[in-house]
Amino acid sequence: MRRVVFRSLLTVAAFACGGSVSFAQSGAPIIIGVTFDAAKQASYYALLQKDALEVCATDMNEKGGVLGRPIKLQFEDDENNPAVGSQKVEKLAADGAVVVLEVGSSGVGLAAQRKAEELKLPNGSPANVAEGLTHPVKPWYFRTGLRDSVATVGLIKYLKRKYGEPTVAIVRDATETGLAVSDNQAKFIEQAGLKIVAKEQITPGTVDVTAQALRVKASGAKVVLVIGASTADLANYIKMHKTVGNPAPMIGNNLFAVTTFPKLAGPAGEGFLVVDSVDMSRPDVKKVETLLVSKLGERAKESSQMIQACEFLRLWGDAITRAGSTDRAKVRDAMEATKGWPTLLGRAGAKISFAPDNHDAIDSADSVVLRVIKGGQFSGVVQD
Repeated sequence: MRRVVFRSLLTVAAFACGGSVSFAQSGAPIIIGVTFDAAKQASYYALLQKDALEVCATDMNEKGGVLGRPIKLQFEDDENNPAVGSQKVEKLAADGAVVVLEVGSSGVGLAAQRKAEELKLPNGSPANVAEGLTHPVKPWYFRTGLRDSVATVGLIKYLKRKYGEPTVAIVRDATETGLAVSDNQAKFIEQAGLKIVAKEQITPGTVDVTAQALRVKASGAKVVLVIGASTADLANYIKMHKTVGNPAPMIGNNLFAVTTFPKLAGPAGEGFLVVDSVDMSRPDVKKVETLLVSKLGERAKESSQMIQACEFLRLWGDAITRAGSTDRAKVRDAMEATKGWPTLLGRAGAKISFAPDNHDAIDSADSVVLRVIKGGQFSGVVQD
């Protein structure tokens, strides 16, 4: 067992540092399934994660793969539809996937998770945030993304330090993910003693959001939280927020941390804050970003979503290595036994540990970071 763990750690260190540790590969590929949204509301971030997984799987294979076998990613379009997502998990299980990664929306992720639990198939997401994915704990599901409560605690700490106890407005999209995430955040915000003075909703495809922006302005909210999964629709609100002259600062959930968002928002996005789980200024993160940019171009620059995807794939590779097998139950057990695993997520020096009662890689608000848009692009972390 020591030899297996040591080899795994060498592979992890090599990937994080851009090094070149190699092992001979033999045997059939290890199939890792991936469900993603190819063209609908969740595609803004799902496609980034899909592309990152391809680059990082290739990188891992060039370093020897896992258990001396190559990783083979099998992608299935979930069409941002819970019923389809469930069907695709069943297909991947039948095709021999050892693990299924869900990089689409949280709404679809919940349906995919239920099917994976039924099939006793290890699964999880690098970025989904819905509280119900891991609370209560689901035996076969793990994630590295910020769950709603952790992200909101980090956000509330920032709001209280910066503004005291500000009144808050919430603007959300009407996708299943947008509704679930915003409802959870509203609950946690009110429990923290902050007052929500307005809540506005935008139906996907709506172009004119003047009425919503005017009502938010009239509410007098000191801070506006923009929450959801349909980045393009919410970018329309952000533009109108500035057009109607609302001076209240805007803060978005982590699904805004996509490289296309600053361009979608344009000048209105200047100063927009995003709650996130990756400090892109970390030197070890920059090394992986360099790899991604070399293969995918500028769209990979400052993409925390891509870092999350790569990190999740590495974590499953390490679990399979420690399991010494592709047996699904053994892989699940090895993942749950993860302790002190050095990670690129959160602040420098962060480590991942799971337990039978905790399948969240990030379970402390101390790992939450706030990123800001300046000059039309993400430019580091807001110091707190």
